[in-house]
Amino acid sequence: MNPGFDWKFTDELSLDFQANQTRSRFHRESPTFLVITPANAGYTVDLDNTGSIPQITTNANLNDPAAFGWQGGRVNMQDERRETETKGARFSLHWAHWDAANLHFGGAFDDVSRRITAYDNTQAWQNAACGGNPSIFLQPPNSQPPCEGRSSATPGLVTSAGTYPVYPGLGTNATAGMANTYTYSGSLVPSSQLASFLMPGPDGFITADWKRFQEASQYDRFHDATPIAGSSNTGAVGGFVREKSGGVYVELSGDVMMDDHRLRYTAGVRRVRTEQTITGRISASDPRNFVQDPTTGATSQIADGSRYPAVPIYVTEEQTYYNTLPSLEVAFNITPQAVVRGALSKTITRADPNAMLPGASFSDPSAITATVGNPSLGPYESENVDLGFEYYTGGEGYVGFAAFRKRVTGFTITELTNHTLADLAQYGIVFDTLSDQQKKVICPPVGLCAGDPSSWQVLFQRQINSTSALTVNGLEFNWVQPLDFLLGRFGLNGLGISANLTVIDQRGTGQAFSSANSTPAVALGVSPHTYNGTLYYDNTIVSARLSGTFSKGSQTAVTNQNGIPDAALFSDDYKQWDFSSSLDLSKLFKWGTDIQATLDVINIFEQKQRSYFQFENAAFTQYNPGRQYLVGVRGRF
Repeated sequence: MNPGFDWKFTDELSLDFQANQTRSRFHRESPTFLVITPANAGYTVDLDNTGSIPQITTNANLNDPAAFGWQGGRVNMQDERRETETKGARFSLHWAHWDAANLHFGGAFDDVSRRITAYDNTQAWQNAACGGNPSIFLQPPNSQPPCEGRSSATPGLVTSAGTYPVYPGLGTNATAGMANTYTYSGSLVPSSQLASFLMPGPDGFITADWKRFQEASQYDRFHDATPIAGSSNTGAVGGFVREKSGGVYVELSGDVMMDDHRLRYTAGVRRVRTEQTITGRISASDPRNFVQDPTTGATSQIADGSRYPAVPIYVTEEQTYYNTLPSLEVAFNITPQAVVRGALSKTITRADPNAMLPGASFSDPSAITATVGNPSLGPYESENVDLGFEYYTGGEGYVGFAAFRKRVTGFTITELTNHTLADLAQYGIVFDTLSDQQKKVICPPVGLCAGDPSSWQVLFQRQINSTSALTVNGLEFNWVQPLDFLLGRFGLNGLGISANLTVIDQRGTGQAFSSANSTPAVALGVSPHTYNGTLYYDNTIVSARLSGTFSKGSQTAVTNQNGIPDAALFSDDYKQWDFSSSLDLSKLFKWGTDIQATLDVINIFEQKQRSYFQFENAAFTQYNPGRQYLVGVRGRF
């Protein structure tokens, strides 16, 4: 809803008012059914990395359902729900008494909230589908059976994939009152039947017969009982963010003549108050899981099968801050065709709400890096200077040059600190809650740790406001030139060119990770230089444009990717050519109805978008959109 009105009290005094409110709800359900080729089966993989994208070949038939098994595989049951609401109002009062000085006064209020709720019932579903289907399910940190697809199992069975829990503490502490016996009735999808739930895929790799697997694994029953989790498989941390901001502004603008020179100006200041409320879910380890020996003072965990699940704790952080944001813009005509422009301003960008949610996520398969939220993140401020010159050559033609500088303070950077796995217990993350892959990394083989797993070294990664500055300098050149003065004599009126070049240099001050556990500030996705060019033809019947764009590769993600402190993600250089055109059929055939035919060709030369992991020959992603043709007819009746 977006109601509003304009009210003109007099010729000089007017009022604009607008209000808005939106609501949206979103639900993503993303189950995983993951199988794997068995270990030591004689399969080999060859990787050729001499091109831009690695070429991988194998002697296994990856389109044969019989080539895959459960051991080392898994299932996941993960959902994400989002609720977003915005509301606000704004008004602006204008007093235009003189051309040389017009006064504007106004205010605005915005209230934006977002709630993300993650759900996860992976372990219970996996135990039933491929973990032997135990008659009871005990939440972590109680141990869990491995995913092997066994038709039968007994407590205490030890295999190469792990141990089927014995639960010696069953019936005590957290499970008091439960019978101390249980059975394994056999996996709902045993290994002997697994191939029947797979099918050859259309692209040379197997696919799933999902409907049959959904029914056989009793997916719907487990999905109906899915509990809330701390974070989703999309990387979004569950929690609630609300931001209320209110501001007022006053502005003076005018258009005056100074002898034969025209001067236009706008000067103003805005005062903003921002109030943030951040609520996050922390799953704290239950202290009752640990007991202390009165004689030796040593701390040990209570018996498997009697352990208490993590305790969800909701933490709310609030902060309020104020910003004063002045601005000044001036345009001065040296001649009727030549204009000099200048601007000074101060702007803010508020911190990423996802980085502010309290809590931690530890999904790194190498068990090295945990991501921790920082509710005290503040906005970063930018002081901006712009200078420009434009010369108008006639019609739509002009040549322009601009230089700008942004000095950003408080820019968010990544901080890394050294910790142990024991420090994650405050977030409900202990060894028994980790994935099988993480457990194998920390204690190979699982269950045979040489030492205390809680002493495993972990890097905590979080966003902080930099105490140094990020400086961004830029130059921009623009040229729009109709070619009628050259080609008009040949009947080619309407042909012209336009071009743009932007060059940017950014420098972040700050210490490198090796000396101060932080990385210098970087504005991500900002290309060092880009250029665009268009050859166009416009007349009364035909309009056509051939345009090309180029962007130099740039850094697209912060360092510490996959737990490697200096590793970041970068994009390759990218160049694309497009064509668009329209034919006015009504003018061509002198029809009374306005009808046009259109033809567009996007990505004429089929360029691919690629990113890499720190080194140019370490491909990370590649997107091949291909060439697109769009043919259409549009009209007005």
